[in-house]
Order: sequence, then C-alpha cells, then structure tokens
Amino acid sequence: MRRNRQRIAIVAAGCAGVLALAGAAVAAIHGHASARGTKVTVTEREYHIALSTKKFSAGTYTFSVHNAGKIAHQLDLSGAGIKGTAHVPTINPGKTRAITVKLTGGTLSLWCPLPGHASLGMKASVKLTGATSSGGATGGTTTTTGTPAGAAWG
Repeated sequence: MRRNRQRIAIVAAGCAGVLALAGAAVAAIHGHASARGTKVTVTEREYHIALSTKKFSAGTYTFSVHNAGKIAHQLDLSGAGIKGTAHVPTINPGKTRAITVKLTGGTLSLWCPLPGHASLGMKASVKLTGATSSGGATGGTTTTTGTPAGAAWG
C-alpha cells in the first residue's frame, strides 16, 4: 500500500512539472505575440490599399504590408498618436514588410508616398475608438519624419 502511494506521488509530481513547463511555454509565446500587437494585413496594388480590418482601438499593431501589384510601393502612416510619420521603405512586387506602431486614438492615415500614387487612390484612413496619452512608432523598419499625412497625399 505504501509503495502505491509513493508511485502516485511520483507520477503526480511528474505531471505537475510537465504542466508547469507547458504553462511557461504558453506564457512565453503569448508574451512574445503581445509585444508585436494585433496583426493587420495591408495589401497594396496599383492604385489601391486594402486593410484586413477597419476596426481599430488604442493599442499596439503590427502592419504586415504585402505588395500584390506589379510595381514598387511604400507605405506611410500618421495620426492616431504616431509622432511624425511612420515609414515602410520600398516594397518590391510580391514582397512583404512589417511595421509595428502604437496607436492611441483619433484618425490613422495610410498612403503610398511615391509620387502620384496617393492621388491615384493609394490612401486610406480609419478612425480609432478609445484614447490614451502617448504613442509612437516602434521596431523594425520604422522611421519618422515631420511630414503630416495630408501634405504627403498627392
């Protein structure tokens, strides 16, 4: 009888250890995904920008920008708490680049800054719900400039 209790205790301890490791792995994966925020797919083509969602609230977002067109494009983002303009460099046809930004509320403007592209329709804007006190662009291929979104369109 005593031997059975020892076996049960050893098996229970082993199961507890496995569950603890599994929980730590899930927490690590969840924490890594949270650092990148909510993923939004942006598809660019001549001369259109499509977003995988049109509903945004304050938070961190990773925009995965895919060029489904036949010529090179770029993507700029401003407003919604981004300081200056967040810029995704040239994306060749068939390629994808990503940018992570923290949005805090207001209106987010997105456009292709290559000459003439925005005026031909490569622009979009979405209104965010919610607001916080600070924001900005972070990580990856992000750069900032002082150009406001409205001035860059065209």
